[in-house]
Amino acid sequence: MELSDPYAFSDLIGKRVRDRSGHSLGRILEARAHRDVDGTVVIDELLIGRRALLDRLRGPHRDARGIPWSAVVELGEDVVVLA
Repeated sequence: MELSDPYAFSDLIGKRVRDRSGHSLGRILEARAHRDVDGTVVIDELLIGRRALLDRLRGPHRDARGIPWSAVVELGEDVVVLA
């Protein structure tokens, strides 16, 4: 799957996140996005770990930090790899 290919936003939830060395960073529990001028949804950040779970349950917090989508170098069936 290419990073620019369209796919369901919900397909990201639950995917494992690893760095290029193969170290596990957790699972995607939430994502932040915005709607582009043409109506396309553009992913801004991936949220992983406990803080992401809290964001999902309580609603987004301005202080919560995520992994920028620009850090994603590979999007596999079960894993997202970061630079």
